Order: sequence, then structure tokens, then C-alpha cells
Amino acid sequence: MLKTLGRETWNSVKVIVVLLVLTVIIYPLLVWGIGQVAFNKQANGSLITNSQGQVIGSELIGQQFTRAEYFHGRPSAVGYNAAGSGASNLGPTNPQLIDGNGSEVTVTDGQTPPPNATPVAGKPNTYYVPGSYLGVKNYAEQFRQENGLAADAKLPADIVTASGSGLDPQISVDAATLQVNRIVQARKAEGGKAASITPEQVKTLIDQNTDGRDLGILGEPGVNVLKLNLALDNLFGAPPAPAK
Repeated sequence: MLKTLGRETWNSVKVIVVLLVLTVIIYPLLVWGIGQVAFNKQANGSLITNSQGQVIGSELIGQQFTRAEYFHGRPSAVGYNAAGSGASNLGPTNPQLIDGNGSEVTVTDGQTPPPNATPVAGKPNTYYVPGSYLGVKNYAEQFRQENGLAADAKLPADIVTASGSGLDPQISVDAATLQVNRIVQARKAEGGKAASITPEQVKTLIDQNTDGRDLGILGEPGVNVLKLNLALDNLFGAPPAPAK
């Protein structure tokens, strides 16, 4: 009895060791090797480098651009914080999707209002404090103002709504095209290599950096914002650092 129990225990231990070697060592090494050989760029994060060979980001993770000389990405409910990816989680019937998830705060008379708060008309000592998601109306107003568009200009949905991850690296071709005039004006004002920049040149860069539909049928064509801004700098030079 004890001899049989010992033999079966030893057989079980051998099976466990073999499975450990297969699943913990051989299989991960095999997957890693295939990835490095067949999909090297993707397996290492789809990294993007500048002309000096420095890593400046990934094709898969968006970054926030606010300067007038660059294309701007989609709104982000997490401020493009890659450590806290997330969405606004507001459904189509939620009024906050349109108006934002800010809140009204009432303070005592003479008390300092919260940072970034604006007074609410008709409500003494009451202030509106914006949330992390500003809402479609506010994003649309901001985009139209910064790009010199008419107050009723139609905008693509992606540029006035936050993505599911908050880190979407792409925008639609229409959203990129609507930013061309702002970028041309801002870069012309700098002079130098960008003094002769034209809208046609920038639109050509958009065409060159547009990715088609996945498998030719899935999704819509999109433009990687980081790659497009890098192409701008490569052609017209990086804008000077802002004065401190």
C-alpha cells in the first residue's frame, strides 16, 4: 500500500514538473521568440522615435497636445493619463454626456470659491465646478473657438466625445482637416522653415499619415496624432519652447 502510494506520488510530481517546464518556461519563450521575430515592433510596444532616435511615445497610446502648432487629439476623461485609463461612462440618455459631469457648489458668504469655478447666474454664492468630462457642448465650443470655426460649424463626433480608453491615439480625417488653418497660421507666425507653410502641404501630411480600415472593411480611416505631429516637425521644424 505504502509502496503504491509512493509510486503514484512520484508520478504526480513528475507530471507537475513537466507541466511547469512546458507552461512556465518553454511556452513563454516560444511566444516571446515568435513575437520578436515575426512582430518585433508590435511586441516591443509599437514605439515611435524622433529624428534623434529617442523614444517619444507609442502608436497605441495617445498623448495630449495643446499648442496651436500641433494637431489636437480627442477629448479624454482621464487627461491622457496612461496609468488611469478610462472613459466618462456616461450613457446616451444621461444629460451629463452633453453638459459635462461638473457640479454646483454653494459656499458661505465671503468664502473663497473652489479653483476653476464660475458663478452660477441667479444663485448667490453658488459656483459651477467642472468635472473631468466637460460634455459635448463644451468640447464643441472649445474646438470651434480654437480653430476659428463658425458657431454652427458641423463637427465629427470623435472630436467632441471622449474615447473609451481616454488614450485614443487617432482622430478622424475630418477632425484633422478642420485643424489645418490654425496650424498653418501658428507655424507661419514663427517664421524660419515654417514661414512658407501652406494648407495644401499640411493636408498632404494628413493623407500620408492616414490609416485605412482594418482588413479593408472594419472601422473608419484614422490619423495617428503623434505620428502626424512628428511629420510636421520633421518637415517644418519643431516650434520653439514656450517662454517661462
